[in-house]
Amino acid sequence: MEILKDQLEELAINNWRIANGKLTKVYIFKNYTEVINFVKKAFEVVEKHNHHPEITVNYSKVEVSVNNHEEKNISDKCYLLAKDIDFINNIPSI
Repeated sequence: MEILKDQLEELAINNWRIANGKLTKVYIFKNYTEVINFVKKAFEVVEKHNHHPEITVNYSKVEVSVNNHEEKNISDKCYLLAKDIDFINNIPSI
């Protein structure tokens, strides 16, 4: 099922945007250690959802881009994954 306008508006509040047919967000961190901790947490969420985004890692930032590869659109699966990735970003590192 394709993502709904209300879902897109909700994600836009948290800086998700559509770029190149994908739902995309850039997360900024203080250092590389925080970046890697975030990516580790994101991996667990991605596996739980069985929905695999593109994740680009830089020294202090991570870009996450996701779409439904089979249907070539942004689906409600993408919406749920984006919300869960935002949630883990607010959990402090151990």
